[in-house]
Amino acid sequence: MIIFSVLFGNAQETDNGLTISDSLMMSAPKAIPTIEIIQNIEKTSADLKITERKLLVNRNIYKIDSLFTGYASFLDNQKKYTDNFMAANPNRQKIDNLYTKWNGYKSYLKDWENEINDYESRNSRLLETITLNDNIWDLTYKNAENENAPTEVLKGILELRKKIDNLKTQILNDNNLALKLETKINLKIELISEVMEGILALKNSETYNLFYLRHPPIWKTSFAKSKVLSDEDKSDSLKASGEESLNFISTNKHSFYLYFTLVVFLFFVINYLKKGFEKYEFVDDETNLIISKDIILKHTKASFIFLSLLIAALFFKSTPKLFENLLILLLLISASYVIRSLVNERFKNIFYVIILLYILDSAKTYIWFHSGFYRIYLLIEAISIVFTIYFFTKKINKVELLNFSKLSNLLIKLSPIIYVLGFLAIVSNVLGYTNLTDITLKISSHIGVISIIFYSLLLISEGISTSLIHRHFSVKSQVDLIYKQALEIKLLKIIRIVVFVLWLLFFLGMVDLLRPIRDYLSDLLTEPYKLGTITFTLGAILSFITILVLSYLLTSLIAFLIDDGEGVLRFLRLPKGIPAAISLVIRYIIVAFGFVFALSSLGLDLSKFNILAGAMGIGIGFGLQTIISNFVAGLILVFERPILQGDTIEVNNLIGKVNKIGVRSSKIKTFDGAEVIVPNYNLMSNNLINWTLSDSTKRIEIIIGTSYDSDPNQVLELLTKAALSVEGVLKFPEPQALFTDFGDSSLNFMLRFWVPFEIGLIAKSDVSIAIYNYFKAEGVEIPFPQRDIHIKNMPNQNSSNSNN
Repeated sequence: MIIFSVLFGNAQETDNGLTISDSLMMSAPKAIPTIEIIQNIEKTSADLKITERKLLVNRNIYKIDSLFTGYASFLDNQKKYTDNFMAANPNRQKIDNLYTKWNGYKSYLKDWENEINDYESRNSRLLETITLNDNIWDLTYKNAENENAPTEVLKGILELRKKIDNLKTQILNDNNLALKLETKINLKIELISEVMEGILALKNSETYNLFYLRHPPIWKTSFAKSKVLSDEDKSDSLKASGEESLNFISTNKHSFYLYFTLVVFLFFVINYLKKGFEKYEFVDDETNLIISKDIILKHTKASFIFLSLLIAALFFKSTPKLFENLLILLLLISASYVIRSLVNERFKNIFYVIILLYILDSAKTYIWFHSGFYRIYLLIEAISIVFTIYFFTKKINKVELLNFSKLSNLLIKLSPIIYVLGFLAIVSNVLGYTNLTDITLKISSHIGVISIIFYSLLLISEGISTSLIHRHFSVKSQVDLIYKQALEIKLLKIIRIVVFVLWLLFFLGMVDLLRPIRDYLSDLLTEPYKLGTITFTLGAILSFITILVLSYLLTSLIAFLIDDGEGVLRFLRLPKGIPAAISLVIRYIIVAFGFVFALSSLGLDLSKFNILAGAMGIGIGFGLQTIISNFVAGLILVFERPILQGDTIEVNNLIGKVNKIGVRSSKIKTFDGAEVIVPNYNLMSNNLINWTLSDSTKRIEIIIGTSYDSDPNQVLELLTKAALSVEGVLKFPEPQALFTDFGDSSLNFMLRFWVPFEIGLIAKSDVSIAIYNYFKAEGVEIPFPQRDIHIKNMPNQNSSNSNN
């Protein structure tokens, strides 16, 4: 409640819509006392030098300004080329590549625009600080004049103010330059957006409809050269991607340095995971878990290369098409080494064919064909795909299918679909429906590529998750193997769902369905609905739920990693219970911020929650006393640590092991197997015995008697020997045998010894048996209670005397 109140109090807005800053609001300027002027002149001069140095360091704006002129000219030339290119009736794949290229230009300018915005924001903050200093020194000068300060002091103030004015002028000039440059860049971004909209309009036009008869039948196709694009333009289209890739590498050197740093980090992570399997034996009979282990243990290099390339594909945005195709090709090659061992011997060479088909399909992106030759090229590609499927799936009987792996069976089941797409590509190409040919060939040749890449991603992700869980549990002193395996299998299922969703999104993007679906969902989620006086959108509700779910998942992950001393913080060797306290604090903070962010996503004015917080305070005072008492008691238990998870405690005639210390209550498992929920306040307010707080040893006492004929010295020696002969009895403190008293029927002795708490009952039984065996061997008698009865008068004897 305290955390929520603080967060609600700081997340308010004023009525005029201006956001109130936090405690860093600037105070009103005040004159510096005369006696402190010299000291503050030195301090302000040093601050001004730091500001000047910051301005000198961030001169990227001038670099951008010098580059922009050439880049703007380049964009103008590219626009002319694009206009000619679009008039040349290119295929859908070339249009997609053209759109990607212009999107890269836009991203490049967006990066410049963001850098300029950051520069302007930084300068504005500096200007606010310098303006405040200027006002302070203006007041200081007037105050010094009124107090008849020395001329040297006044002169120093004037010189300092001159430096401040010069720096203000420099910042204003820099900001003006940045604003002008930002305006120019924004105009070019608008131009790029118009070009991209034109490309999309062409792509969505009737000419590129799947069932549009774009060309005459192949037997009527002309092989005459197109005159729309010159030979020079066609030559440029062939070389453009290579030049773009080289320019991309040269202009993104810093990004490549950061990427290689990530790759080095990845190398150590993969080796860390591999050593986890090598150091700690992995024993499991689940097939999927064994495969996951083998991926990390036996295919370490291939997994590392695959992940490095995948990071590159995600790290570098809006890359040139050639650079992107090379990354995918390398991903495909590395992925084939990851999954080759899981494929039947019959299909091992299919990876090489898929790589060749991908190269064949991608090659037409960089070669400008005349219409007739392009049709022939498509026909060759389609026939190659059909022949490949036939070659690898011919003469497969049902008996062979039983011996195939799941992946091999999947390839066989997908073959009819590829057959249909291949024949459809051949027929549509022959008849002139080349738009349909393009999309069917794209699916046929790329479906194998993305499936292999995503399947490799699935296997490596499963290997990483299995390795992390295996290492997490292997370092623990006690491991619940059933829970460990259940957690591993559950995580594998989650990973499979996530990877399948990613594969589906990628596939939809490949067949040009992702954009319309995304636009439809965007319109649906941003559509406002009104319920009474409340206006909401489905997107806001979805964001609210998503933030809460993510907060819950994050807290669960924190609890899993940190809750005990054998988690990720074990290297710090923290005292017992401290990791649980750290975990609790982190989880409360995550929940608090998650709740506030979730409410903010709904567009609620959080300032109104101040009233609610006050009302809840009153409610706490009356109706929620018990809950809050238990909550506070839970915090005390966590931070004061009178009991810890795993301790054996006794409270109110209840004895058991603490399984969990929660927010409101704690779970105690008795030795009878019952789970008892005990409110935290009861643990704090009642007398509590913690049998294992400082250590886990317990003293056992055995009381025994011997006959008066026995030698007490011998008995004491036998009792000590009996205790030391039992495994589990601690040698220190040493067992202690005592002669207690002279009983009615026996000499009474007491044996005290220490054992680990968990084996207390077993140890007492074993020592008792050992005592019996030693006594029996030495002839020491254990007496039973005896009583001597003295009869003064016998009833029968008195009766006989009377008769006589």
